[in-house]
Amino acid sequence: MGILVILLFIVCGIAGAQVTLSLTPLRVELSVSPGSTRTFTILLINESKSSTARFKVKTMDLTQKPNGDYQVVELGESKHSCASWIKLSTDNAVLGPGEALSLIGTVAVPRTAYGGKYAAVVMELVPDERAPGDTALASARFVHRMATVVELSVQSPRVKRLINIEGFTLESASQNDRLASAYGNDALMLSAQVKNEGNIHALVQGTLTLRDSTGRRLRQIPLGAGRGLVLPDASVRLSSILPAGLKPGDYIADLAFKYGGTRPAVAKVPFTVGPTEAGATADAEGIRQTVIAPFTAEPSEVALSYPAGAVVARSVVLENKSDQAIRVEGKPLPLEYDVEGELVQEGLSETESSCAQWIELRPASLQLAPRSRQVVRIVISIPKGEAGGKYADLVFAATPVDGAGWTGEAGTTVFLTVGKESPPQAEIAGLDLRDGGPSVGHVFEATLRNTGTTHLKPSTVFTLFKRVMPESVPGLEYIGPGSLVEVYSADLGESENVVLPGGERILRTTYAQPLEVGEYVLEVAVRYGAKTPAYATLNFAVK
Repeated sequence: MGILVILLFIVCGIAGAQVTLSLTPLRVELSVSPGSTRTFTILLINESKSSTARFKVKTMDLTQKPNGDYQVVELGESKHSCASWIKLSTDNAVLGPGEALSLIGTVAVPRTAYGGKYAAVVMELVPDERAPGDTALASARFVHRMATVVELSVQSPRVKRLINIEGFTLESASQNDRLASAYGNDALMLSAQVKNEGNIHALVQGTLTLRDSTGRRLRQIPLGAGRGLVLPDASVRLSSILPAGLKPGDYIADLAFKYGGTRPAVAKVPFTVGPTEAGATADAEGIRQTVIAPFTAEPSEVALSYPAGAVVARSVVLENKSDQAIRVEGKPLPLEYDVEGELVQEGLSETESSCAQWIELRPASLQLAPRSRQVVRIVISIPKGEAGGKYADLVFAATPVDGAGWTGEAGTTVFLTVGKESPPQAEIAGLDLRDGGPSVGHVFEATLRNTGTTHLKPSTVFTLFKRVMPESVPGLEYIGPGSLVEVYSADLGESENVVLPGGERILRTTYAQPLEVGEYVLEVAVRYGAKTPAYATLNFAVK
């Protein structure tokens, strides 16, 4: 939560009058349930020594610009608005020098609501009336506004997270004077445009792995814009700048965007630095841009339960949401997550819990016309004698029909229980404490191991206690364990992705405050669907 301090010169009325205002918080984030009511407080202070400020207070809609910045717009301009749900404690205010306004907002969430909803609480400065005959700045009228952004997450099974990659742009300093002025004449800006096709905001973490024309990895760079948060239906460009540019040659931009979904949005785009351009077209300003066709595979997950020996059929709908025809190749792959919970996409091999080898896609290869859909049948033939949880990742790779260029991916995850469902089993395989340095502080890590035959989703709580001994009394020595006083607690909530049978997951939190000298007990409790949580403690001392 930040504080906004604004220095204003009121140009209408009190010509030259100086008003200094502070506003906090700049952003209100609330996780709510349908039908619930929540309140929040906004503090506005007139820090001027002599000027009085008058305000209109109201709610407005909120949209997002391509550069990631928020934009306050009139009511009715956003279909993801919660402005009409917010009742404010006042619609106007007059603040004398040093006075403050504590504005209460009450959000009443409709019972039918779900997903992400957004609004801005706007404080609009009202200029004083000009004196008769004062013609100064008669034709100029400025409206000074300050706003607190309200971001609601309305929890529901209907919440859908989906980010698609729409394009890749290569821009050199020779085409952008501001880029050249800031970073030099060799600078190169690499950008990817992503669109939020879900119904809730997504915090997007983008990376670009730069590869040579043979696919060999050269380096990895982050792609970002502001907080990296993308509102539903918004398209945002995420960029990174290479001040030294790149040597002339052929490259591949391997794009990946994590956003809290079951799989990252990925695409690969070949491009050339030099006089010959490949895989991209130049616009009127000479900027090379590759348009990537967003396409989806629905549902993103399929959960099944059948006996051994059964043959199961389900459908996946592929949708081309672009204006270009695409070719799609489908392939069942083993499902695997690494210890950080990220989907593994390279170096995969068959495991005991994989059912990829039992799956046939009909058809496995197809063409999708612009703005069209096609059904792909998933046929799973379960061998006799099998049991337990089995998993697969159905990957659909798309390329443009009209020639070589980008490659994009969508997919569906298969969760198959063969036979009787077994209760989940897990253990804490390790609990450690390490020093993350001055900027991070203490890092607490637990390793959860899935020892059962079915997948599980951990929900973790770390608690740190300090051992406090009774004060000593002359002639009396206390030899008991003392008592434990809670110092810190962190509820990590439920992990985004599951832990497969035999897999491990590192669960981590940080504590930035220094620890006093003494004895401590670190406790971790992980709920994962069993009757009792997995539990472990670690005793340590700070000297």
